Amino acid sequence: MTLTKDSFDALLEWLDPDRDKAGQSYEAIRCGLIRIFVSKGLVDAEFYADETVDRVVKRLPEIRADYVNEPARYFIGVARNVIREALRRKEVTTDVLPEFPTFRTGQSEMADCLAKCLKSLPHEKLELIHDYHVYEGKRKIASHREMAGERSISVGALRTRAHHVRTSLETCVNRCMEDRRNKTVGDRHNNRAASRRVHHS
Repeated sequence: MTLTKDSFDALLEWLDPDRDKAGQSYEAIRCGLIRIFVSKGLVDAEFYADETVDRVVKRLPEIRADYVNEPARYFIGVARNVIREALRRKEVTTDVLPEFPTFRTGQSEMADCLAKCLKSLPHEKLELIHDYHVYEGKRKIASHREMAGERSISVGALRTRAHHVRTSLETCVNRCMEDRRNKTVGDRHNNRAASRRVHHS
């Protein structure tokens, strides 16, 4: 399905009666979707984000009257189905990951470490860190309040949980990078030693 002007207008109206706020919500949701797909190592995160939007728009006439939660939550639910389908097709790579600065040339080792650490997270913690970063600004506050309500905890407790997950990720990445640096040093030492043996033989 390709978004038409009418279908896109209907989507914006569902997101917020105020056109400007709706546009901001749409951009925030789409960026959040891209981060989620990148975190799963999907080759074309923007394609999958657009596919998710298309599916939501297609279902909009059926859900808009009865759906009462934040729209972003529905997008995330659809995105998870898209992820499952994509993983079954094995269209996966782990070159870049979300929620950390974009990796420049020479930082592929950090990306690999982050991929490894994300995969080691329990499912509920991975979902929490993804959902926590979907929105920005005022929408983020409302989303966090909803997430806290779903878990029957305070927003402060939710913030603490998200902080603990991110801290554990950073610790894991730092440890992984240190292990890789030590391995690199060891490999260089072994190569020099082998070269000297060849030279003196």
